[in-house]
Amino acid sequence: MQNYLIKQVIVNDRNSEHNGKTVDIAIENGVITSIQPSIEDIENRKTLHYNECIVTPGFIDTRCNSSDPGLEHRETFKSLSNAAMSGGYTRIALLPNSNPIRQTKSDIEFVMRQNTENSVEFLPLGAITLNLKDNDLAEMYDMKMSGAVAYSNANYAIQDAGTQSRAMQYVKSFNGLIYSFCNDDSLSGKGQLAEGPIAVSLGLKGIPPMAEYLMVQREIELADYHQTKIHISKVSTEKSVELIRQAKLQGTAITADVAVMNLVLTDETLMDFDTNLKVMPPLRQANDVKALWQGLEDGTIDAICSDHHPQEIENKAVEFDYASYGAISIQIALSLAIEGRNRFHPNMSDEQLFEKFNLNPAAILNLKTNAIMVGEKASFAIVNPHKQTILSKHNNRSLSANTYYLDKPLPYFIEATFNGTYQHFNH
Repeated sequence: MQNYLIKQVIVNDRNSEHNGKTVDIAIENGVITSIQPSIEDIENRKTLHYNECIVTPGFIDTRCNSSDPGLEHRETFKSLSNAAMSGGYTRIALLPNSNPIRQTKSDIEFVMRQNTENSVEFLPLGAITLNLKDNDLAEMYDMKMSGAVAYSNANYAIQDAGTQSRAMQYVKSFNGLIYSFCNDDSLSGKGQLAEGPIAVSLGLKGIPPMAEYLMVQREIELADYHQTKIHISKVSTEKSVELIRQAKLQGTAITADVAVMNLVLTDETLMDFDTNLKVMPPLRQANDVKALWQGLEDGTIDAICSDHHPQEIENKAVEFDYASYGAISIQIALSLAIEGRNRFHPNMSDEQLFEKFNLNPAAILNLKTNAIMVGEKASFAIVNPHKQTILSKHNNRSLSANTYYLDKPLPYFIEATFNGTYQHFNH
């Protein structure tokens, strides 16, 4: 097994006594064995020079669309693992929208077995209700015993308040976590993009922000009533952010994440009808994006998810009305977030931003973090803030290519990702 010596990296990890220091890191058999201001090269250890690069705990994705099994032409476990490692991720939570849907103990165990063969750790999310659309609850306790970290109906919002109420009561008995994707179908209907001037000018039906924030309010009320926790996934509107902020101030056990695509672009980008920008929730107006960034800085929004969503070309190379939602993003998620930060909220520090990718997702999912400390598993990303990322058809590790950002330069570059005995190097 290859051992490593990483030279002159800046530690970004508030759980480490070395936070903020420039150090050398020695790794043997996937474990950090020494951290010093300077370590001499020794035989049988590969030396890597990353001067002025940042080392930070490996990223954890709270929400990634699953294509395997059933939709392997979009993405396999192996290709997703490769794309994730390229993007600095060491653990990713997989939504249950595979085929078959992950709603039983055996479905969860199938995912857990993949962790013996892939470089990232897959964290399975079990379905809340049967088939993601029914009102009958899935066997969430059995799934938890098999390794499910939380429960989600993927991109299907639970429309029936009674069903969601029962789900919250059920998981409370074993400290389970419900993900809520907030979208009232009766209000969003057949909307294609965010309601507003752009939708009007393009002649497309809009999705009102009310379709999201009314359901956010419902979830807050249910969590308060049952005195249980709730995770609001993919927040996208200004009013949703304010509702969550007030709920946290009042003591509601609520966490939230935001999809990275909603942090970097507004609906004005849709004037060219690029179907790779058709995502759910839709790209919103500038006031919403600024509110999301403010929510990230003040702790209202806990984490940034990739919402990586591969789609075959047949689902995107059609008129905007008929195109499927979703974009690939996990390989460039950090760079997208930096791009959005620089544009909409430049005062936010790198350290604050990185925590939305690693420490905070770990807290949401109740996971142990691997601090950058001697004796800990080597689980971290090495980020170069002085180099650009360009995703191309040659270095794209996903099996799909549905992204607006192909061949477009983005800030920051993931030089390498370490995850125990696995390593990935970008060139």
